[in-house]
Amino acid sequence: MSPELIVNLDMFAQQLQSVQGRLANLYQDTNTAVQPEADLLLAALKELETASKTLEIATDKLFEQTQKLVNVQVRLREEYKRYQDLFEFIPNAYLVSDRQGKIQSANRATAILFNLQQRFLVNKPLVCFIALEERQAFRCLLSQMHECECDYVQESILHIQPRKCEPFEAVMTVAPIRDVKGKLTGLRWMVRDIHHVSQQALLALER
Repeated sequence: MSPELIVNLDMFAQQLQSVQGRLANLYQDTNTAVQPEADLLLAALKELETASKTLEIATDKLFEQTQKLVNVQVRLREEYKRYQDLFEFIPNAYLVSDRQGKIQSANRATAILFNLQQRFLVNKPLVCFIALEERQAFRCLLSQMHECECDYVQESILHIQPRKCEPFEAVMTVAPIRDVKGKLTGLRWMVRDIHHVSQQALLALER
């Protein structure tokens, strides 16, 4: 439960206790008051009693809504944990970038493939890990994703340039991330190393 909700609930509880205390005092005052003061006091007492019941009902509803919100938050945390587990342990490199291709998050397979720790991948332009001679082709791919308004998936074969390693051939699959209005807000990327697959195919042919 968030601190703001706890504070609001405490305030409602304090107000309710204050109203109930005032009611008790007014009941005592009506026993000693004289007419017409007693009539005025009883009218005020009825209004205060109505306000007290309204406040109590509102407090009950707030508690009920708060519990529903807590349940939703628990489910969201569970879903996020499942997503994180899937994101981290899928065998292919998977990463999320902004519209310009700047990396926002990347899984362990990406860190291994790019030969760089995950925390150092964040905020790095993805183009930095593309072989120099193919960076223009990568930028064209980004432009195509910006221009297309549909949620199509684009696939290209490019050479990945890991840190301090030789470049290798890979299939890059990219899909758009859109907000509720359909505006492009980011990109999802999957990178599959096909260098070893090609080598194995050549070896098989040589045999």
